[in-house]
Amino acid sequence: MKEDCGYVVARALEPVCAGVFLMTDAEHLDHALQLARLGRRQAHPNPRVGAVVVTADGLVGEGYHRGPGTPHAEAVALEQAGERSQGATLYVTLEPCCSYGRTGPCTEKIIAAGVARVVIGAPDPNPVVDGRGIDALRAAGIDVVVDDGPLHGLCEQLNEPFARFIREGLPFVTFKAAVSLDGKVAAAGGDARWISSPASRRLVHSMRAAADAVMVGAGTARRDDPRLTARDVEGPDPVRVVVSRGGDLPAESQLVATAAEVPTILLTRAIAPDAARTLTERGVEIVRAVDLRTGLAALAARGLVEILFEGGPTLAAALLDAGLVDRVAIFVAPLLVGRGAPDLVATPAPAVVAEGLALSDVVWSATGPDMVCEARVVKRAAAAGLPGAAPPPPDTPPFGGAPSATAKPSTERTAEPSSAGGRTEREG
Repeated sequence: MKEDCGYVVARALEPVCAGVFLMTDAEHLDHALQLARLGRRQAHPNPRVGAVVVTADGLVGEGYHRGPGTPHAEAVALEQAGERSQGATLYVTLEPCCSYGRTGPCTEKIIAAGVARVVIGAPDPNPVVDGRGIDALRAAGIDVVVDDGPLHGLCEQLNEPFARFIREGLPFVTFKAAVSLDGKVAAAGGDARWISSPASRRLVHSMRAAADAVMVGAGTARRDDPRLTARDVEGPDPVRVVVSRGGDLPAESQLVATAAEVPTILLTRAIAPDAARTLTERGVEIVRAVDLRTGLAALAARGLVEILFEGGPTLAAALLDAGLVDRVAIFVAPLLVGRGAPDLVATPAPAVVAEGLALSDVVWSATGPDMVCEARVVKRAAAAGLPGAAPPPPDTPPFGGAPSATAKPSTERTAEPSSAGGRTEREG
């Protein structure tokens, strides 16, 4: 990074121009990023992409991807710009595709439009693209710049669920929980309403609206009887997923009662035929899986590539131990509960601190009286380069048996479970 004209600018833009014009580049790429965010729920399981076309006269075209089978963001922006694309600069949040899918390669459209320069927010994680789009554009004589400044990270972050799915066939899982200052998720008797503040609970509903699915364990479904919908915020309700080794989801629960209106999935290893028939008749979809990894792969194959997990300590421990949690969002309330109450994660403590799970890219923020810790999960402390850390152990699926291979993801750009132990706070 360097500081110029009072602004901090990305190195990737330095060879192209200087001074205040660098900020103009950043502004246009940021505009494309805002457009990409409009397709947050529409685009999945495809990547979220925004694009703008700019000439010396200003903005002449813009667009974002609206979902499988629809034109890609670059195509929308170029069509809007028309002949003005000749000699223009295209700003796009993700590397243009170069493979033949439903809509054809965007690289060919960019070349045919006569674009002179392309500024890219982040490379495409899809192995079919993975730099080939950039190579194709440069081979055609187009000046290509890949940003490596702050916007680069934001563009990558926007498509983390797509990257997780396209590389491993798994969804991107965020573990959300509310805890007291001493790390407790409920009182000794199980009461957890409410640990966090109303402001925090409203934020959680926004997180639900942005996710493809919200997931809990069967213990949560039985004790709290939640609805798991996104209320008091704009946006659709997520698919509700209940994880239960034995298929134990009460037929009288709110989740089952509303399954015809809000899609609901029971992820289970086995279930009695009569119980399966009752739940299916009421609109619950039953997905069988031998372990958590296989179950999550089945959810991703259904287009549920971004999951908000709100379950309890036991299921949280199983997911973390299996390396299936990508991110945490922990709401810390100014409250002390004391000894004997359930902890955030029901897993035995390691012998040394360095063997614990590490977090990276940590961001703290305030919501009402609470603090929120958002961070990426390093699969094991050893991965963070911490001294003395042991290598990660093999997965131990809570359903028992050997871990199964994940579902093979599409190569196009388009792309037990065990019940929770202890009661944690949920917004219902």
